[in-house]
Amino acid sequence: MTQNKAICGTFKNYLTSSSKKYLFLTNSSIGAFKRMWLLGAGFVIGLWTLAGCASMQSPSGGPKDAGAPKVVKEKPKNLSTGFLASEIELTFNEFIKLNNAFTEISVSPSLEKPLDIKANKEVLTIKLGQTLEPNTTYTINFGKAVGDVNENNLLKNYSYVFSSGGVLDSLSLSGKVTSASTNEPLKDVMVFLFPSKQDSLLGKKKPSTYTTTDDAGNYRLNNLRSDEYSVYALKEVGADKIYNQGIDEIGFSSSKIRLNRSAQNVNLGVFKELPKDFKVIEKKIELDGRLLLVYNKPVKELAVKELGDTDYLKNSIIKYNALGDSTLIWSPELAYDSLKLGIYSSGGLINTVNINRNKREAYNRTPVIKDNTQGNRLKAGLGYSLVFSMPAELIDSTKISLYSDSIKLGGWRVVKPVGLVQSLSILYPFKAGRNYTIRVSEGAIKAISGLKNAPFSKTFRQDGLDSYGSLGLLVSLSDTSKKYVLQLLNEQKVVVKEDVITRASTLSYKTYPLGKYSVRVVLDENKNGKWDNGDLATNTQPEKVWFFEKTISLRANWDLEEKIIIPADF
Repeated sequence: MTQNKAICGTFKNYLTSSSKKYLFLTNSSIGAFKRMWLLGAGFVIGLWTLAGCASMQSPSGGPKDAGAPKVVKEKPKNLSTGFLASEIELTFNEFIKLNNAFTEISVSPSLEKPLDIKANKEVLTIKLGQTLEPNTTYTINFGKAVGDVNENNLLKNYSYVFSSGGVLDSLSLSGKVTSASTNEPLKDVMVFLFPSKQDSLLGKKKPSTYTTTDDAGNYRLNNLRSDEYSVYALKEVGADKIYNQGIDEIGFSSSKIRLNRSAQNVNLGVFKELPKDFKVIEKKIELDGRLLLVYNKPVKELAVKELGDTDYLKNSIIKYNALGDSTLIWSPELAYDSLKLGIYSSGGLINTVNINRNKREAYNRTPVIKDNTQGNRLKAGLGYSLVFSMPAELIDSTKISLYSDSIKLGGWRVVKPVGLVQSLSILYPFKAGRNYTIRVSEGAIKAISGLKNAPFSKTFRQDGLDSYGSLGLLVSLSDTSKKYVLQLLNEQKVVVKEDVITRASTLSYKTYPLGKYSVRVVLDENKNGKWDNGDLATNTQPEKVWFFEKTISLRANWDLEEKIIIPADF
């Protein structure tokens, strides 16, 4: 930059001195003409150079490019018949680049040799390099391969179609893709099909005929030939366009689609299948010494037992979570350096797992105390509880004190269960709007590890009923032969309560936090009291769900009542 400024300055001085020199030269006609021409040229060159010197800074930015590149010219034209070209040239309205061309771009029907595809500035060139089958319609799907150079805005769902014969295949297939558990439309989900004779390729080879859903979950596949197809929707974690069971989400049509005319409303619900093979996906000894096992799918009637002649888990406490997909084991001692466990389902051994421990590893097995308040607020009618990080027992209730505004309270008592527990209830008539402090001195409880607690203190406020609302649902069934599960969901779509419904019922929800709720109903076809997803191998669809059309708003001190009629078919 400094060098450029110096050059500009030198040229300025030269231009000024030269112009003065020429002005005082002789006045002969020819010489004057030449001199005037040179003088004019010098001024033009000088002004051009000075303009360049004055514009060394970067140009100011404009609005961000948010538009995808557009095809402005196709050679040969898209949807051509009698196609004989060996090369296709697509011209865009801006410079382009290719993204994962090998993965994203496909040809249907497939070709013997891969396409030779190159991007140069605004032109995309495709060399076929092979003889086409006669009287065949070919579709080149570009997926998300083409983006602009600046922002990589992607051109989605562009296809180039041509026929080596005199007629183009013109059938289409369209519909909508939703989440099977929420009924919400899903965008950017790939919808593809295999001819029935190629259906075994699912999960083994990426499809050549596919598209992606728009913002409303809608899709459309065009230029299809008359044939029988299997239709799938794939919501990928990766981007290989191959279904990975237990990782990706899949949707499918239960019956084959015989396409002899265009088909509409082929709707697909997407879900994640449970893995076929059981696996232990995590095994570790946590910092407090408890052993954690996590499985890749729920297990019916789960049980974990120590195998072999050892007895390291003697007097241990084993807990299985409600879904049956994890296990926690607390042991009085960590005496083992290796441990072999058997995992059982309904009494049968389904897997074994080996646990290895470094005896030099240090663990903090001191019990940690928490409570059941949320944000230092105790829900009305809930009752107060101390919660322990590991099974423990109360050994000295005199080391627990309750205060209100620094005044020590009496008249409370602790519910002392027998044996090791993970919570203790404190019974007291807490009053709404008042602050309370619980203090647990060191050594009040002793954990399964044999260690005692550190001091714990917590100040909380008892909520009044004005922080909650109540809801009553008057539920009737259009079809009393079916079984349903009615679920109340909060604003985060988390199930806060569910009830099995087999007949007209009145459901009461007392003292629920203020906010907005929704109601989802599951058609419990296998009558197991929960929502079940599908199974591709057995052609089983996920259980259907239906949402009550209203959003329910709970207000303070408000008893709300809603009538719900569950439709016969949804």
